[in-house]
Amino acid sequence: MTELTPEQIQQYKESFERMQRYDERLKIADNLNREKLDELVDLVNEIFARNNVVDRIDKSHIRFNADYIGNIVKIDDKKLSEIIFNEIYPKPTLKLYSHFTNFNAACSILKNKELWLFNLINNFGADEFRLFYEEHNIDGYKHFKETFGIKTDYRSLMSEIFSLCLTSDNNTSPDLWNYFGYSGTGIKLTFEIESKIPDFREVYYSNKDNPQKIPFLADLFDTILSKYNYPLNFTYISKIGAFYIHGKFDNEQEYRFLVKRTSDIYNAWDFVPVVFNNDITYIVLPFSSRLAEFKLKKVTKGPRCSDTNFDIIKSILQTNYTDTIDIEE
Repeated sequence: MTELTPEQIQQYKESFERMQRYDERLKIADNLNREKLDELVDLVNEIFARNNVVDRIDKSHIRFNADYIGNIVKIDDKKLSEIIFNEIYPKPTLKLYSHFTNFNAACSILKNKELWLFNLINNFGADEFRLFYEEHNIDGYKHFKETFGIKTDYRSLMSEIFSLCLTSDNNTSPDLWNYFGYSGTGIKLTFEIESKIPDFREVYYSNKDNPQKIPFLADLFDTILSKYNYPLNFTYISKIGAFYIHGKFDNEQEYRFLVKRTSDIYNAWDFVPVVFNNDITYIVLPFSSRLAEFKLKKVTKGPRCSDTNFDIIKSILQTNYTDTIDIEE
């Protein structure tokens, strides 16, 4: 038998001590679940009430854990997460949603009847995703680690979350053509959208002048931590950052159709990423899929799009679509 080195002995000792400390913390959490769980549920529901949240939880939706309070381990019912997520990011209720793009991309989208959803790393420079965690003092996502085999640092999570940016068809801000319509030379595609997954949402804009926590979340985080000295942690928190945008972009009135490949709700592993540029990748989403139905309703010519290019767009529509598509020039 190979003799262990002093370094290996020390590593085993430290590992054993960590396990002992964890077991001790777990015993404390188990005691709290027996003695304080009713009190915790009442506290959370009080927080909901004072933030005008109608829904409520019970003891099956939350528990004390070794290092946090929440619903990640040993709880299959994610009602707590759903309440929080629905309150911050309402489900869209508009009839029409528009997507701005360049001429070449519009040709490809219309010919193939499919959309490209880029991962969030494509927006890394705009501080997307990270912004939520930084403004809410959640630092776990700064560091590389794995939880249940899933990497949970910023960049790893962003690489597996893909989004399509949309806005209200009634949004007339000229900035949309400048930013997303390639200085007006592009095309606006307008859809009716029937989402079959929960990740089609209206985004939340931070305060552009005075960054601060979302009031409802701040109340939950701060009250629970102050009362029990445990942080609140819940499922869905890894995708909350994907719908949280800097307030300087609030004129975009953005909605996002998001696909998280690691989601255990709709399992999108079969949407295989295509490399675009280094770790910026995209997935291809057909107009009609098990995730959503995108029904094209209108195509709008950018104010600086050439007549020649738009004639090509009209030709594609005539060839590939039997439904009536409104054309705006």
